[in-house]
Amino acid sequence: MEKTLVPEVLQMIGEVIPEGVSIAVSDDSRYIYYQPSASIDLKIKPGDAVREGSATHKALTARRKVAQYVESRVFGVPYYGVSLPLVRGARLEGCVTAIYPRVLMPLMAPLPALTVLTGKTDNGWLPVHVSDIMFIRSHEGKTLLHTANGSYVNRYSLTELERMLPPERFVRCHRSYLVNIEAVGFIHPHFHSTFMLEMKDKQRTRVPVSQSYASHFRQRLGF
Repeated sequence: MEKTLVPEVLQMIGEVIPEGVSIAVSDDSRYIYYQPSASIDLKIKPGDAVREGSATHKALTARRKVAQYVESRVFGVPYYGVSLPLVRGARLEGCVTAIYPRVLMPLMAPLPALTVLTGKTDNGWLPVHVSDIMFIRSHEGKTLLHTANGSYVNRYSLTELERMLPPERFVRCHRSYLVNIEAVGFIHPHFHSTFMLEMKDKQRTRVPVSQSYASHFRQRLGF
C-alpha cells in the first residue's frame, strides 16, 4: 500500500472502527500495521501473511466490505471483524479491519442468551443447565454435551455454542472441544506447549488443549 494512500486509509478507519477495538491494516496479502486493544489481541505482527478464514482475507477475496464472526481456530481467539477493502480502479490496494471481542459483536442478530440447553436421549429430550455442562465435544458430526450424569446430543454446532454460551465460563480449547473452566480439576503439561485438562467428573476425563488454542487458554486462566 503506497504512502500516498494513508489519508484515505485513515478516513476508512474512522468509518469502521469505534474506540476500544483492535485495528489491522494490510496490503493485498500481508499486514502492514496492527494496533491491539486492551480487550482483544490477535498477536498480529507487521509482515505476517493474511490468514485464510480471517475477516481481512474474505474482504480482500470478495473485494467488498465484510462483517463476520471468525472462529478461534484462525487466530486462537474468537472475534468479530469488520473489514473494508481499498480498491482503486481495478487494483486491490489493501484492507482495514476492526477487530471486536465477541462480547461486543456489532451488526449481528443477537443469539439467545442461554441458561439451559436441550440434550437428546434415547427416550426424548432433557433440559441441561449450562452450569452442569463440564465440556462440549464435536464428534462424528454430532455435538455432545458432557455432564457428570451422562452425555447428550445437542442441535447446535460448536461454533454456534461458542457464540451463545457465557464467555466468562466457557472457552474453546481445541477444534473439537469447548470446556467449562469451572469444571477443570487440574491442568497437565503436554507436548509442544500444549496441555491436557483433567475434568472434575468421576472418570477424571482428559480434554486436550491444542497448540492453536494454548496461548488464548493460558491468557483466560492467567498462567
